[in-house]
Amino acid sequence: MAEQTIGSTRTFVLAKGFTQAGAHAALIGEDDTRRLFAELYADPDRPDVRPQEAYQSILSSMQPGWTLRLLQLFWPDPEPRLEFQKQVQSWKVSNTEGLDILHQGLLLSIQEYPLPFVRRTVLEFVMSGDEGVAWWDALTGLCAGFGLRVRYLDRSAVEGLTRWVLNPNLEYHHA
Repeated sequence: MAEQTIGSTRTFVLAKGFTQAGAHAALIGEDDTRRLFAELYADPDRPDVRPQEAYQSILSSMQPGWTLRLLQLFWPDPEPRLEFQKQVQSWKVSNTEGLDILHQGLLLSIQEYPLPFVRRTVLEFVMSGDEGVAWWDALTGLCAGFGLRVRYLDRSAVEGLTRWVLNPNLEYHHA
């Protein structure tokens, strides 16, 4: 049995580029494997999200010898700060000194305070043949029954993921 290092980023570091696998962008690993990526997230219209059961169903539907890695990443999330900034900037300028100081202080803190982080769940699937693509495409339906949605990552999203995995700086920078 081959020994694998849990949490290794070697496949990201030594990736050889991209290819197509069905309708999906696949990262070519250093070992010439094709790797597909998707993000799982809760369906906002379903209050009965059951991720543990979804993971069990995903794993039990795989063929022997297939490889799937579940990544739990803490990713900077600019949306809450941007929304708060829009709200603060829309305030009417006050003639009262105390309220103006509060307004200026909030604007300054928005610029200086670090971004909040959100936990993201990403699947990495090492493809093996056409049946692997069919299984990957079926994840959307499989997860929907448990209140999860699947967002298949395109090339630019995979590139962003590899940058984050290789260089997880704590600040968010626009590319």
